[in-house]
Amino acid sequence: MKKLNDVLTVRSTIFATVSMLVLLAALITMGLLTPFIVRVSTGEEILLDSAYFNLRAALPTLALVMLLTLCLLLGSAGRKEALLALGLGVAGSALSVVFSPFSSLPVNISFSLLAVALFAVMYRLLSSKEKTLKGTLRRAGSHIIHLGVVLLLVGILFSTNMKLEDSAAVPVGEVGTFQDMGYSIQVTNITSGIEGAPYGSYPGSAYVSTVYFDVYRWGQPFDSGQVRYISDFKWEQSYTETYIHRGLLEELFIAPKSVDTKTQTVELYVRKVPFMTSLWGGFYLMVLGILLLFISDSLAGEKGAPGSGLSGTLTSEKGAQVKGIKNDSKKKRVSKKNV
Repeated sequence: MKKLNDVLTVRSTIFATVSMLVLLAALITMGLLTPFIVRVSTGEEILLDSAYFNLRAALPTLALVMLLTLCLLLGSAGRKEALLALGLGVAGSALSVVFSPFSSLPVNISFSLLAVALFAVMYRLLSSKEKTLKGTLRRAGSHIIHLGVVLLLVGILFSTNMKLEDSAAVPVGEVGTFQDMGYSIQVTNITSGIEGAPYGSYPGSAYVSTVYFDVYRWGQPFDSGQVRYISDFKWEQSYTETYIHRGLLEELFIAPKSVDTKTQTVELYVRKVPFMTSLWGGFYLMVLGILLLFISDSLAGEKGAPGSGLSGTLTSEKGAQVKGIKNDSKKKRVSKKNV
């Protein structure tokens, strides 16, 4: 039976991390291809929502986060420290499930493990020291990618499991309250009319209703905005122009579901999504890390080019030495023949 030190190595954790990433990618790919395969084979249309993917990807994603934590800490802090950090994350998840600080079970389970993974990435990023610019860029790029992955997972976790949405019919001058979200919306005006170039017997291309409103958060003035409900005559369909306010911790989305111009009433759909900034920030950090890796590779290519700089000089000197040795050996052979 192998010892733990022989099994728990940087190479084995990297292999397990890559294997889990491949499994997760395969599960997501199967989910994306299933509607297409069903439509081609049976002609039926099916829709797989986020719950389908969350159910199948939850455990592989948690395993991937735990392996990433081990992989980062094994090479820098050591086995005992890596296992201690992972153990604290698992214990935090257990306590979070018992006391339920969040309103979502997936968030209660995953939050402490993601926090430990974030600590591991920051520790590895700050503790890494390289003497060359190429090594610094390569090490920083890889760890920035890891940081982006963790922030991306945090954004996906919170935005998927803790988003709130509701709708309410609000007349002009009245206030629609969305208590669970902490927001209330007062409709100040509704204007309607035909807009666009003439189409057929219509003087315009669409009938447009514009809704003006004030937004209050926890009873205090927050913002003002407008949304539009457009009925297109040419395409015989309706669509909307929405209001989106992106903050550091949450995103507020408001859209009109319908507008009654006779009673001057609009049915508003409101959605609050937390930690969308973390999701987009993680994506941009991953792009930044990839760019740093490309830059480090380009620096390596310039330094390794033949005839350029010190490396080229050393190469030419070695070549001259080899030629000299060959010439000496030839001269010795000729002298022996003459004797």
